[in-house]
Amino acid sequence: MVFLASGGGLNLLEVNPGLVFWTVFTFLVVVLVLKKFAWDPILKALDARAEKIHGDIDKATELKTQAEELYKSYEAKIIAAKDEAVKIVDEAKKDAGVLRNKMLEDTSSDIKHLKDQSLKDIELAKAKAVKELHESVVELSVQIAGQILEKKLKSEDYSSFVQAEIGRLKNLKV
Repeated sequence: MVFLASGGGLNLLEVNPGLVFWTVFTFLVVVLVLKKFAWDPILKALDARAEKIHGDIDKATELKTQAEELYKSYEAKIIAAKDEAVKIVDEAKKDAGVLRNKMLEDTSSDIKHLKDQSLKDIELAKAKAVKELHESVVELSVQIAGQILEKKLKSEDYSSFVQAEIGRLKNLKV
């Protein structure tokens, strides 16, 4: 190749009018054939691609807007749910306090009722014991009086008899 360029065969810097004409003619024919058969489909494909890209961008923008609206909506719902949860917890605490107070009142009432009933029972038992003691004293007094009248004791005998009966009563009591 170096041989051809230096030996006078083909010089690239030299202009040949016939070669220029046929190069331009071939170029124009290729451009016309490409325009006729390939250029329009290529431009249509590029336009369709551009429209699809613009449509995708518009759709993405619309979806982004919808997503932001949904996010805000869910965020508002979460805040409302938290507020509702706080209200429910507060109401539960309030109800628990009311229930506790009611249970305390009921328990106090029951305790008071049991105390009153116990005091009544104690009073009844005390009255019964006093009555039984009174009956026992009366019965013993009648027995002692009967024995005294039967024996017609002298004052010395009477004194020793009373002392013996008191000792017997002490033994009965214990």
